[in-house]
Amino acid sequence: MNPNDVIEAYVLDVMRRLPGRERNGIGLELRGLLADMLAERAESHANPADDALVLAMLRDFGTPAEVAARYRPPGVVIIPAEQTRSFVLLSVVGIVLQWALTLPRVFQGAPLAGWWFSWGLGALWWPGFLAMLAVIAAGIRQTGLFKPGWRPRVVDPERIHRGSLAVGLAWFLVGAALVTALPWIAHRMPAPLAQVFAFDAGFLHTRAPWVLPLWLASFITLALVFHRGRWSPPMRWTHIAVSMAFVALLLWWVAAGPIFLAEATDKGAKGGLELVVLFIVIDAVWKLYRQRTRIRMPGAHR
Repeated sequence: MNPNDVIEAYVLDVMRRLPGRERNGIGLELRGLLADMLAERAESHANPADDALVLAMLRDFGTPAEVAARYRPPGVVIIPAEQTRSFVLLSVVGIVLQWALTLPRVFQGAPLAGWWFSWGLGALWWPGFLAMLAVIAAGIRQTGLFKPGWRPRVVDPERIHRGSLAVGLAWFLVGAALVTALPWIAHRMPAPLAQVFAFDAGFLHTRAPWVLPLWLASFITLALVFHRGRWSPPMRWTHIAVSMAFVALLLWWVAAGPIFLAEATDKGAKGGLELVVLFIVIDAVWKLYRQRTRIRMPGAHR
């Protein structure tokens, strides 16, 4: 096979990967380009063009699939390049969280194979769900109905709205007071409700008290932010650390034994705590991402 036949076979292999109406024009252009490249390479090597020389040139130029991709117009982008890292991070975090919340059952005696073919593999629904959301978003972008507009961002994103934070702190105190008083309130409820919401004594004496120092640390952190009127990197990291301590505590509550004496109430409470853990971790991951990518303006306060 002579060099021209090799180039012709290569061009035909590229053309069959292109839309029909574009093949002839691109094939003609590609033949001329490769012929010129081969002539230049033969001249630089001071040797006549042969099979070895043309094959080496074509390997450097790229496979037919790669060359065809250069000529094809870009298709619909499902996940933009700037969102790829966030997509992968959300996918991995979602899978790991589902495994972390369901693996304790294996340590409590449930068969590993049963877990793997239920929750283990089942956790892969999350990346699929995210991918379908990306497909829907890509379809919406293609319609051109919803074009994102640009708005100027706040120059100092760490500044807080004191009114909103004050309301949040007030509800924080009310919620903490209600949860702290719940064991005594449940004890004084009418007979059916008292049995439904009766706490396990071991939980109240060993696991429940640890929430108090975490509540105190969280409240002090938010109060300092309220006083200063803005977040600072140490306050951000402290808040994230307290959130992770809450996650560890709630997972301990779920895995270490019953919270309520009634089985149905206990399962419902643990399911709710698992959702709380999921939301806390997602919020912490988002804050870590924002902390890492936040642009600090020259002269900004630390």
